[in-house]
Amino acid sequence: MIAADTNVWARAILGDDPRQSRAAQKALAQAAEAGGVFVPLLVLVELGRVLKAAPGWDPDRVRQALDRLLDMEGVDVEAAPLAREALALRGGSVGFADNLIALGVQARGCSRLLTFDARFSQTGRAELLKA
Repeated sequence: MIAADTNVWARAILGDDPRQSRAAQKALAQAAEAGGVFVPLLVLVELGRVLKAAPGWDPDRVRQALDRLLDMEGVDVEAAPLAREALALRGGSVGFADNLIALGVQARGCSRLLTFDARFSQTGRAELLKA
């Protein structure tokens, strides 16, 4: 099993650099067939941010791309059930990373999640900390 940095996944998905994109797609496909590709959660979160910043990528398209990555044969995403659940929390004013944080701390049994992000606190998954 191998792992690939966020920029490799971004090139493979975005196709924005013909040479690097082909190399990334080929390397990931070969690795998936040969023994698998591990995707750390941090890479998944960072990839979501990179895709969201790319021209023409709205939140729904980003979620679809991450969903496809989670479903890829030969790809092992760290804490995949948690990632799927965070992606499924569509809508609202918080993104994948905040949803993943909330679900992760809940899974660890934390009684509270503190934040300075008012929008995040409005979801009921975090408590607004006032300065």
